[in-house]
Amino acid sequence: MTLTENNLPAESSDGLRQAVSLLLLLSRTDFTPAQKEQANEDIRSFPAWKLFTGLAVRHGVAALVWQNITDLGLAGSVPETEKLLLEGLRFKSIARVSWITETAAGVTSLLEQEGIKVVLLKGLALEHTVYGSRGLRQMSDADLLVAPSDALRARDILVREGFRSMPLKSPLYRHIILDLGNHLPELHRGGISVDLHYRLFGPEGEEMVVRAIEESEMIVSGDRFFRVLPPLTSFLALVSHIYKHEIKGEFQLRLWTDIYLLLQRYGGSILVPGLPAAAEKAGIPAEARIVLTVMEQVWGVTIPEAMRAREDEELAKAGRFLDDLAHPGSVEPVSQREMFRRNLRVLGSNRKKMIFILGDVFPSVGFIKKRYGCRSALTAILHYPHRLGKLLWILGLIRATGREN
Repeated sequence: MTLTENNLPAESSDGLRQAVSLLLLLSRTDFTPAQKEQANEDIRSFPAWKLFTGLAVRHGVAALVWQNITDLGLAGSVPETEKLLLEGLRFKSIARVSWITETAAGVTSLLEQEGIKVVLLKGLALEHTVYGSRGLRQMSDADLLVAPSDALRARDILVREGFRSMPLKSPLYRHIILDLGNHLPELHRGGISVDLHYRLFGPEGEEMVVRAIEESEMIVSGDRFFRVLPPLTSFLALVSHIYKHEIKGEFQLRLWTDIYLLLQRYGGSILVPGLPAAAEKAGIPAEARIVLTVMEQVWGVTIPEAMRAREDEELAKAGRFLDDLAHPGSVEPVSQREMFRRNLRVLGSNRKKMIFILGDVFPSVGFIKKRYGCRSALTAILHYPHRLGKLLWILGLIRATGREN
């Protein structure tokens, strides 16, 4: 079942339904003759450009859709206000991607000289593979992958070269940093942020990451050479990335377009008999089935029977895609208490769990100053008694009254 207006949320207004339909149609890099004809017909009579532009910006695809509108020769059908906004965002994206790529090339060269293999991730890798190196995959930072055993050494090398690292919440966290999350604190230099990833999935997927780095493939972009993940691992990593954003209540068409374009180009290497087992090993079998079910229902991608959504909960999540697309602000994040408990669950030993709790309840003075807007260390120290209340919150004995972290 491919997308038609009848698949869109029933409660949506006509303008919203048309905006969502056009957004999906334009979020691609290639068009069939039928799709070109449909775009020509829809754009020339489209009535809700302000709504469409707002959605394109929110979903991180403004540069891509404007490039497609201009390539199709339809820019004259767009009102001047929206035209200027979309055109400006396209130029901004092209400049930003060029800047990030230059930074990534420098970091990669530096670390590779130190014997550390570096792999491009997410938007940066996709920009130079499925998006065609045209600056259309909007991004804000450079995501790079190194082996877990190399992560802290890579960070120290970059700090030595002038990058400034965002501080850990607590100095205690250095003992458990590789057990939490997927990347080290952000590194900044010259207005660019670099995230050094050491994990793509949960702890159960660590072996896959090490193997993926060893089996990474070389690509050429201009006069630069980069490593990227094998297609199957890249697909699973993007699925995992989507659900990390969902946990935070974030929904962007950009992330789903990434997967659609990856499947378009590398589907023969992804939709293979070994995909279910690989998804299981990565710890995301249900998530992979949900994403592929959306790919089938919305984009018309042919998927293996074994990778269709199975249970009612999976089918319901796949069925919410278009509603979330039309109303991205309605996606609810996981509660902060649940996030805290999830972090505790991934820490194997009681010692590591105690380090996590102590570091969270008694963070560094620098963190306290930033969190509570304190000007001096003395004022920050006065907030530590307040943090003791978090112990009761952790135990569920009191409710949080505001944002806790």
